[in-house]
Amino acid sequence: MPFYEYSCTKCGAREEVFARSFKSEVAPPACKAAGREKGHNMQRVMSGFIRQRTLGDQLAEAEAKWGKEVESSMGPGPDVGKLARRYETLTKDMHE
Repeated sequence: MPFYEYSCTKCGAREEVFARSFKSEVAPPACKAAGREKGHNMQRVMSGFIRQRTLGDQLAEAEAKWGKEVESSMGPGPDVGKLARRYETLTKDMHE
């Protein structure tokens, strides 16, 4: 189900048109900015490509962009080894 993008040759207004299939005929829309003024012709233009990013891509991009700010505001991560040793000492005296 494609979207076709049109641009007015006179004022540059853009409009998208949805088509049910690639085979269906798509008529150019009327320029909404034209009013009664003549010379506003809509011409089909090449749309930009969109790539769907995975969650991993989004996280990597956010980390690259905001990583230093997040780390400085959150502080260092917990010392997992210290927490594991503390857990062992606390559970040593527990009965099974």
